[in-house]
Amino acid sequence: MKYLVPLLVIFVTGCAASAPPSTPTPVPTPTPRPVVFESPNFVFQGSDPGVPIVSHDPSPEINNFYINPGAVNFQDGKFHMLFNSFTNWPGVVEIGYATSEDGVRWEMVQDEPVFLTDQVPFGEGKADVSSVLVMDDGTWVMYFHTIEEGEIGRATAGSPLGPWAVNPEPVLTPGSEGAWDELGLAWPSVVRDGEEFRMYYGVRLPDGHAIGLATSTDGINWTKYNDPGTTDQPYAASDPVLIPEGEWEYHSVDRPRVVTSPDGWVMIYQAGIRVEERGLAASNDGITWEKYSENPIFTKAAFPIPNARSWDTNLLYHDGAYYYFMEIGSMSGTDLYLAKHEGTLRK
Repeated sequence: MKYLVPLLVIFVTGCAASAPPSTPTPVPTPTPRPVVFESPNFVFQGSDPGVPIVSHDPSPEINNFYINPGAVNFQDGKFHMLFNSFTNWPGVVEIGYATSEDGVRWEMVQDEPVFLTDQVPFGEGKADVSSVLVMDDGTWVMYFHTIEEGEIGRATAGSPLGPWAVNPEPVLTPGSEGAWDELGLAWPSVVRDGEEFRMYYGVRLPDGHAIGLATSTDGINWTKYNDPGTTDQPYAASDPVLIPEGEWEYHSVDRPRVVTSPDGWVMIYQAGIRVEERGLAASNDGITWEKYSENPIFTKAAFPIPNARSWDTNLLYHDGAYYYFMEIGSMSGTDLYLAKHEGTLRK
């Protein structure tokens, strides 16, 4: 069932941020628990896994060629998805809102978009929503990246329906000239761990991609992870936490999706020259990562439709299972599918 609600006005906050609180750089903490993987068994969901869980035209008002899962969370007994819908890339993206009881059967909450990226006051309106959290006071916080500048922004609302107030400036920007992350940041995956927020993000490199980390005490002011043992450029100011190593990764690890679970920190990332290939990594502290030796865990051969590709994804851990939402299709159009792993990923 679809519910019609008038398009909400999106406004930009005009208040300047207060002085950044002190955020210490996290330090790797060795633990006695070795990272030993169970074999991942992600199974595509639905009575017919070849049928998407959300199509590229989910409502009369949101009807584009492409859709990706954007930001997904579980709140108040439901799955919530703020998905990205677009036809031109890069271009203005429409953010739609849908909910689900089981992660498979989804309903639009309203036909109209709840957010339009041309209301972002930086990045020329070309942005992609990538992560969402709910604060203790009920405020919804959404993170996105701008497509061309490679900056990460933030917006808040009292509910997913908005209106969404966009921070007037990015909350995280590329490094200075000569830094390893000077070319741009993308695909933020934000995780709350107690009183700390962690943001994992992809970084463009001259010959590929790597993955960075920033931490925050308020979700607004961020400190990039900096290994004190690297003091020369390009790592003088910050360092990656995951770099390409395996031959299949082909100089690129990107688009991190990170969750915490009884397995510790778990990441699924894109790698290689084929965008559909995905790798699995786990960590005891969220800084030092071990990759699954049998990566990649996803290739196009695993997809529920033949000869397809995959671009953006989102990972959620809930009630003993990992939910991996995937944009799958072709250059002529994409839809959303769900692959689910029941149980642990570590021994």
